[in-house]
Amino acid sequence: MIRTPRILFMGSGIFAVPILEALANSHDLTLAVAVTQPDRAAGRKRVLTPTPLGRYADAAGIPCERVQSVNTPEFLDHAAALEPDMIVVVSFGQILREPILNLPPLGCLNVHASLLPKYRGASPITTCVLNGDDMTGVTFMQMERGLDSGPIYEMHRMPVPPGITTDELERTLSAMAGNRICDCVGRIARGEITPCPQPAEGVTIAVKIRKSDGFVDWNEDAAVLERKVRAYHNWPSMSFRVNVRGRVMSVKITKASYTSFKAPNAEPGKITALADNRIMVSCGSGSLLLHRIVPEGKKEMPVADFLNGARLEVGDVLLNGQPEQQPTP
Repeated sequence: MIRTPRILFMGSGIFAVPILEALANSHDLTLAVAVTQPDRAAGRKRVLTPTPLGRYADAAGIPCERVQSVNTPEFLDHAAALEPDMIVVVSFGQILREPILNLPPLGCLNVHASLLPKYRGASPITTCVLNGDDMTGVTFMQMERGLDSGPIYEMHRMPVPPGITTDELERTLSAMAGNRICDCVGRIARGEITPCPQPAEGVTIAVKIRKSDGFVDWNEDAAVLERKVRAYHNWPSMSFRVNVRGRVMSVKITKASYTSFKAPNAEPGKITALADNRIMVSCGSGSLLLHRIVPEGKKEMPVADFLNGARLEVGDVLLNGQPEQQPTP
């Protein structure tokens, strides 16, 4: 009898959860164990918090090991003892070196949230939304030493819905990958598909997003700022500053739209209209319409609720975003 393929899974981010769920529930595959990053201190109280993948695995009763580095000799020996036929890696956060890449006879399979070779790297979904792409997808790729440069087993495409945020698109793409992963692994195990090299043309890199990327600059085009609001939802979020009754506070934008209209001679950041529960703000080109925001120290709210207390007026100027001020020692 031919045994079912044994899978060693490595993942950390929320994108990996539906894929682990599919592998764990498959009758045609055997999940040896899931591996994730160690729990980290998070929040102001620095509470030890598992990764999204670790949290799901714990709740689902899936054995999940927290591993600081999968490249140590100790972990390599441990992994070899599990006798995996394949390692599936999704949103893991560690670089796999050659000893672990060469361990399973069927190799290491990575699920990447872009149409490779476009958007190799750390932030393919955010970059897709940021650039206003109309098509995206997921790629099942054989891993090698390079950054997302390995040969491709399968690629699944989908149109990008208008107005979608990064977190919404991430859920959609991860569900797509979860629906396809078991079939792909099975066909690889049966020798029914062979990976094809990535095209040499069209390589782009999706760089890691920084917190400072979310600071609003009202000199930018309003259409660009609207895409940034969606691309950086929920992290790092687009934020600006505003003077409310003598206090400068930071405000995050969670929902916005844009118009090509710009009031004549209006400087960037100036409020040019307060109507229909929206704030119209002049930008370098066009105007941004703010719909929902998160004022500093508050919960998300409609702009109308904020205006009830902030007493902003047409002609007031909103400030660009900047790092939070640290208390003076």
